[in-house]
Amino acid sequence: MILSETKRQDLTVRFKKAADGVYVEAKRSAIGGMTQVPLYFYALLLALGWNEIVAVLRNPVYFLFLILLGIGAYVTYTLNLWGPMLNMANAASHQALEEGKKRLREFLEASDTGRQAIAMAGQDEVPMQKLNGKGRRAEVEDEDEEI
Repeated sequence: MILSETKRQDLTVRFKKAADGVYVEAKRSAIGGMTQVPLYFYALLLALGWNEIVAVLRNPVYFLFLILLGIGAYVTYTLNLWGPMLNMANAASHQALEEGKKRLREFLEASDTGRQAIAMAGQDEVPMQKLNGKGRRAEVEDEDEEI
């Protein structure tokens, strides 16, 4: 044995403290690096997009669409429906992604080139881990659901 048990525990505690300090500092610097958009960017956006703004205001169809969009946004905000709408959009996009993966898999299995690519994909495979939004390892309910 190279290190005694107490020395190993001491080194483990010191390493965890150092790692936590580095993590907190990196997180703090990442948050500190995020600033607001400068005011001149809004002026630049207004100057470069002026012709589109005028086109929307002068064209009755675009203007009517803009008014209807504003009314819809106001009603959605008043009824506090942004959360359910975002959840539905997220669920629909997830379902569309799964359906697209399924159809792509079926297409690849039906073609000769696709079958060759699938056969080659098994070689030298490196297992990937799913991460959550914070960069931590996500809990996977079923390993068979992965692609």
